[in-house]
Amino acid sequence: MNGISAPGALSLDGTWACSVPSGYVWDQVEPTGACGSLSYRYRLRTPVNGLWACTIPFGWTYDSIRSTNVCGSTGPYQYRLVG
Repeated sequence: MNGISAPGALSLDGTWACSVPSGYVWDQVEPTGACGSLSYRYRLRTPVNGLWACTIPFGWTYDSIRSTNVCGSTGPYQYRLVG
């Protein structure tokens, strides 16, 4: 996949959301009061090779790990995705 969306398709890549929809990962989390009982919001990313993400989507793996403080309570690491 080359990262180009189909015509008319709405991409959530780079947007902030209260939950992570299927097909996306996240690369940052921050506290917020805007999500009701959910106290965090996530920066959504479309999985692509080489993306540093806080989670590893189903069917993907990673080839490198780095220490970070942007992933919140999920752990102190980001993973460089390989699909």
